[in-house]
Amino acid sequence: MPIRGMFLSALAEIRVGKVRVLLSGFCVACLVATVTVVAAVGGVTQQVARDLFEQQMGRPGTMMLYPEFREMTPAGVSAEALRAMKGSLDRFDIVHTPYIQYGEARIRTADRRILDSQGRNGPPDFLLTVTDHRLLEIQDMPMVAGRWFSASDDMRMEPSIVVAATFARMIGLSPRQAVGARVEFAAGEIWQKVRIVGVIEDSDGMPGFGGPSGIYLPFESMLRMGLAAQQPSFKLRIAPEHSAEAIARLKKEAPKWGAQRIHVEKNFGDFMVIGGKLRLLLLGVTAAMLMLGSLPVVALGIFAVRQRRSEFGVHRCFGATGSDLFLTVLLEGLIVCFGAGLAGVLAGYLVQGQALDLLITRYFGVREGFDTSFPWQAALLGLGVAVCVGVFTGLFPAWRAMQRSVIRAIRA
Repeated sequence: MPIRGMFLSALAEIRVGKVRVLLSGFCVACLVATVTVVAAVGGVTQQVARDLFEQQMGRPGTMMLYPEFREMTPAGVSAEALRAMKGSLDRFDIVHTPYIQYGEARIRTADRRILDSQGRNGPPDFLLTVTDHRLLEIQDMPMVAGRWFSASDDMRMEPSIVVAATFARMIGLSPRQAVGARVEFAAGEIWQKVRIVGVIEDSDGMPGFGGPSGIYLPFESMLRMGLAAQQPSFKLRIAPEHSAEAIARLKKEAPKWGAQRIHVEKNFGDFMVIGGKLRLLLLGVTAAMLMLGSLPVVALGIFAVRQRRSEFGVHRCFGATGSDLFLTVLLEGLIVCFGAGLAGVLAGYLVQGQALDLLITRYFGVREGFDTSFPWQAALLGLGVAVCVGVFTGLFPAWRAMQRSVIRAIRA
């Protein structure tokens, strides 16, 4: 029997067995929709978690370098030691930036209110971080308005700062109004005017977590203002295959900075492990649903083959072979499952948006600034599941049809 004949025969049987086809299609559509929603929500949730991790900790290969100094002045580590560290990192071609959490600082707003990083009169109002323009190469800093630091900010006599959106609202300005505004900054007794050049999404990219709002100050501005670091640290980004060699070279350089030892903390390994376990969990759920959702379709297919014994006998009398019957029944199952799969993917696409709104908004506390669009890999997975169900559920009924005896079929 030619392929066209098999196809027409399959379509004719689909038209005749409407009830069975609708029941099979409904089962497959529900299965595919569930798999699509689970895959879409899992993929988008993992991507949002990755984006949050890159905003909070850093991109793959990020490490934190903590030196321990033998001698420190009462004010902290000297500017010469910090510049020596930067010189070594530059010489080794390591992507790096200072990342120093500074404990004591005050901000005086235009209406003469004073905001304190130590929270002398209550919780801390903000958290001051000293860094530079290269932080963008290591960590994602989503901008709401304005810009991040540039190399030219290191040379400005009027220091530049970048603030979180919540800090801008704290001083009575919207994020766009805050860009270009001046406030007074003091890390001692001397007040100095600084200009806001950019506003980031929120406190370290982690909105809704209740932490103090972030303020970022360029490293060179910190040194010119005479501030010193009590516990200096640097963020590095090194390819994993080169990390061991780079760390060994830095340990040899540490005495030149006046440090007796260094500690290196890798920040991205935990997320990779969590992401791998999440993928395995999704695969396991998909496989379980595939097995359970296929059973009703198999039962309906076997029942249909039993009802068509006489029809198969007539086909055999007119020259159809066992292989022809096998392919006809299998093609019928594939057509039904593929059509139901398209309907299931469409239903999953409509449902996943609501599921993501509930999951991400309620449990992550964020929505804007993250890519939560429907991942088309989930649609391909859903259609792949539909085809697999069609093959899996059609094989046994097709094999039973091929084994039918011509004489028994005619007698029936």
